[in-house]
Amino acid sequence: MTDVFKALKSANFLVDANGQRVAVQLSMAAWEILLDWVENQEDAAIVKAAIPKLKELRSGSESREWIDWDAVKEQWDED
Repeated sequence: MTDVFKALKSANFLVDANGQRVAVQLSMAAWEILLDWVENQEDAAIVKAAIPKLKELRSGSESREWIDWDAVKEQWDED
């Protein structure tokens, strides 16, 4: 998280004639750090959303959302 804060603090702002911030500039390194952080947040949200479904599967209950891997694995390689 420290890298994210450093990346944010490295931002340079473009201001208009009235001194209002109108754009931000980041180095490519800072951009990559922020992009990685956003992607990690998205991945964490996906995992968090999947946990209840995984617990349901672990409990042995059947869900209409789950499909058998053997039924789709041949199609997986085709896509």
